[in-house]
Amino acid sequence: MTRHPDLPHRVRGHSLVELAVVLVAIGLVTMLLVQFIGMASMQRSDVAGRDLLKRADDSLLAFAMVHGRLPCPAADGDGVEDCAAGQVGRLPWRTLGLPDANARHIRYGVLRRAADRKVDADLARSIDRFDPMQVVGGVIGTELPVGNVNGLDLCWALRTAQDAPANPAYLHVTRPDAPTSLADNVAYAVALPAPGERFGGRQATSTPAFDSPRRRSGVGYSDRVLAVGLDQLWTRMRCGDNVAPAAHAHFNTAASIALIHTSLKDYKSQLAISKQMADANVENGGAAMAGALAGLSSAGGGMADTISEGLASTGVTSYRIALAVVSIAAAVGALATAGFMLDASIDARDEAGTVLKDVDPLIDDAALLEPLVLENAKAADAEGIY
Repeated sequence: MTRHPDLPHRVRGHSLVELAVVLVAIGLVTMLLVQFIGMASMQRSDVAGRDLLKRADDSLLAFAMVHGRLPCPAADGDGVEDCAAGQVGRLPWRTLGLPDANARHIRYGVLRRAADRKVDADLARSIDRFDPMQVVGGVIGTELPVGNVNGLDLCWALRTAQDAPANPAYLHVTRPDAPTSLADNVAYAVALPAPGERFGGRQATSTPAFDSPRRRSGVGYSDRVLAVGLDQLWTRMRCGDNVAPAAHAHFNTAASIALIHTSLKDYKSQLAISKQMADANVENGGAAMAGALAGLSSAGGGMADTISEGLASTGVTSYRIALAVVSIAAAVGALATAGFMLDASIDARDEAGTVLKDVDPLIDDAALLEPLVLENAKAADAEGIY
C-alpha cells in the first residue's frame, strides 16, 4: 500500500536544498562581481591618475618652452601660482591652463636654487642669464648681456644646476631603496596619492623632497610620482641644439671674419711696400739703361779714336781696335740686360698695383660682414630656443 501523504514532504525538502544551493551560488557570484568591480574601479582610478600626471607633465613642459621658466607652485588648491610659496606646493593647474580640477590634488615641486645672475638656477625665475659671445676690439671674445629673456636663459640655468653639487636643501628625489637618502636634484616633480588615500613617504612632508618614481608600493605607501631630471629637461627642450650655435657658432664666424679683415689690411700694407719696391726697381732699371747707353757711347767714342789713330799711324796701335770692339760689345750687352730688367720691373710694378687695387673690395666686404654677424648673434639670442 502506498502512503501518499508522505509525497508532499519529500518534494518540499528537495526544493529547500536546491534553493539554498542557488542562494549560495548567487552570493559567491555577487561577491566576486563586487570584488571585480572594485578592482576595475581602482584600476581605472590608477590609470586616470597616471594620465593626469602625464598631462600635468606635458603642460609644465609647454609652459617652460613658451615662458622660458617653470611655474611657481600654488599655495593651495586654487591652481594659481604663488612664487612666495617656495619650492613645493600644489600644482598651479589654472596657471598652466590644465582643464581638470582633479589636478588640485597634485603635489608639485620646482628647483629654485637662486644666486647671482650668471650662476642662478631658480627655474621659476625669468631673468637674462645667457650672454652670447661677441667680438670686441678685433678678435677678443667677450660675453656681453643683450637683455633678452627666453628659453636660452632657462637652458643656461639648467646647465648651471647640472654643474652644481647635489644638495638636499633644494628639490630632489630620494633613492628607491633608501627613501630618506638623497639621490639627486631634479628640475621638477609631480605626485598623486592613491585613490581615497593621503600622501605617504616624502610627499607627506613639507621638505623639498619626492620619493623616487621607482619606489615600490607597500604598507602605508602607494603614491604615484613623476620626476623630471635636469638633464632630461635639457634634452626635452633641445637646449644643446640651441645654446651651442647661439653661444659659439656666431662668435667663431665673427672672430674668423675679424681675423680675415685684419689679415687683409696687413696684406694691403705688404702690397703697398711691394709696389714701392717695384717703383724703385723701375727707377733703377731706368738708371741702368741710362748707364748702359752712356757706356755704349763711350765705347763708340773709343772705337772712333782708335780708328783715327790707326789711320794716322803705321798700324802699331791696331790692337786697340780689338779692345774697342770688345768694349762696344760689353756696352751692348749691358744695355740689353738693363732693358730686360726695366721691362721686368715695370711688369712687377703693374701687377703689384693691380693686386693692391683688388684687395680694397675684400677689406670693405669683411668690414661689412663683421657687424652683420654680430647682429645675427644678437638675433639668435632674441629668438631663444625657437
